[in-house]
Parts: sequence; C-alpha cells; structure tokens
Amino acid sequence: MKTMRMYLVLAGLLFPFCSGLRAQAQLSCGSDDGKKHFCEGDTRRGVQLIKQRSKSPCTQGYSWDFDDRGIWVDHGCRGDFLLETGPGSESEASSGQSWSCASDDGEKHYCDADTRRGVRMVQQRSESRCVRGYSWDYDDRGIWVDHGCRADFAPETRGHREDEDREHARNESMNDREGGRIVTCSSDDGERHYCNAETRVGVRLAQQRSESACTRGYSWDYDDRGIWVDHGCRADFQLETGADYSKGEMGGGRRSCERAVGEERAQELVRRCLQVATGPRPPCSDDNGCKMITDAIRRGCQLAGNGAPGFCDEYR
Repeated sequence: MKTMRMYLVLAGLLFPFCSGLRAQAQLSCGSDDGKKHFCEGDTRRGVQLIKQRSKSPCTQGYSWDFDDRGIWVDHGCRGDFLLETGPGSESEASSGQSWSCASDDGEKHYCDADTRRGVRMVQQRSESRCVRGYSWDYDDRGIWVDHGCRADFAPETRGHREDEDREHARNESMNDREGGRIVTCSSDDGERHYCNAETRVGVRLAQQRSESACTRGYSWDYDDRGIWVDHGCRADFQLETGADYSKGEMGGGRRSCERAVGEERAQELVRRCLQVATGPRPPCSDDNGCKMITDAIRRGCQLAGNGAPGFCDEYR
C-alpha cells in the first residue's frame, strides 16, 4: 500500500447560486504499480472522476470504481475524484482550496494557481523528492514542479507563513553578513543535477545538508551553466558577489576562466576545448572567459555527432 498515492482535501468548489450549498472533497488515488488499491473516502453520496492523471485509461468498473470502503483503482489508473460530502459553509469549502502539480516526465512544468498568499506543499505523491527551490516552488505565474516531483499544494496558512517568514529572515540576515546569495542544490537521486546560479565571481560550499559527502570536483562544482551536484550531495552554496564582479564580464571587461573557476577547472575546460574545437583559431585558452571556451566545446561536440567524446553529454 506504500505505492498508493492518496490525499483528501477540501477542493473549494462552491455553487453560490444553488439554494443548498454543498461542500465537496477531492481525492486522488493511484495504481502506480498496476495493482488494485483502495483509497478511503466517504462515497455515500456518489463519486465522479474529474481528471485522469495516468497514461493508462481510467474506466469505471474496470480500472476504477467505489463502494462503501472508498474508491479503488487498478490497471495503472491514477486520477482525481470528486466526493459529495454534504452541506457545508462557504468558509469551510473555500478554506480547502488546493492544487495538484506533476513533473511526471522529469521536466519543469507550471500549474495555474493563485499564489498571492503564498503556497505550501500539503503532500508529496511521487517517489522523487519534492524539495522547495529545487524540484518545486512558485511565483506570480503559478506553481512549478521539476525533477519528477508530484505533489498537492495549498495556500499558506498564517502559522506556516510566519515560520517561512522567520526562515526567510534568517537567510536574508546570513546573506547580508556574508555579502552574497545562498543557493541550495541537491542530488537526492544520486545523479548529477544543475542549479541555476550566477557563478562568474565564484562559489563556495556554505553548509552540507546530506549524509553523502560534498567534495568539490567529485560531488559538486560549478561552471558557467551554474552549480552542479552529484553522488547524493545536498548543500547550501554561497555565491560570491564582491567588487571583482563589477570589473568582470558584467562590467564590460573579460575575466579569465582561470580567475573565474580556478586553475584546475579552467585547465580541464581547455583540454576539452582542444579535443573537439574546430576552426583556425579556437579560443582554447584559460585567458579567455569560460563562456567563450564552453561555447566552443558545445559547437565542437555538436559537429562531432555520434563520435563525440563522453564529456559532450554535458553540453547537449
């Protein structure tokens, strides 16, 4: 039953023009392993499928139905179901507003949501971890999910928002003291992941948060694409934003790749560049900016096609 994905939240679906206001509840139920699972719910007033979320069809009587025990799903069906729960007040119904959002293909997706009051995760429904700032967050466009996260979200409650505000204040205070920004990056599945960050001045490990070691060059590092983590490393990283930054690429000058990322990493980029770059004067020198070098690597890898070296996978 651990594979069963379920939650029960008030959906905030109101019918103000009806004489008898009825609250409704939304229940998500999944047969992710292709077997039959029950999801408990009050089905006495009826159930209807409102959204299929699986590629496998949800057909009543075959892959889903309900009885006095609740809703059952089978044969890979995963869907959202609506249950009538009897009379309720408008405040009770509206307080249960929620949204489901899924990155089933591992890519980033936006889901429409009113995020003006803030958003909190109610329940994770994926095996991939849902970590705010990495695999889910929200902005004025709505809620976004990434890296396989699938979860249910709801508006912030006052108490939860106060906790978030205190945490945000602590982070802001730390940023003010250290003169930079903090980026959290995670390799929760043990694979390599990139986190967007401005790395042109430099990055340092601020705090390791995983049991797996975060060792630069092995399980974390950075380049012009951002910060990458691997082998289970999860940590907070400090982005340097000193005076060097205004004199570098953003100020119209050019910072050498060696100054930007260090001698060892710059030499590795130069070696890769020399291996695949084309043209009479390839920019394979650590005196050039890292972006110029990596752009040359990317072009060379594309031209090499199937015969490209293994490191080219990072540039596609």
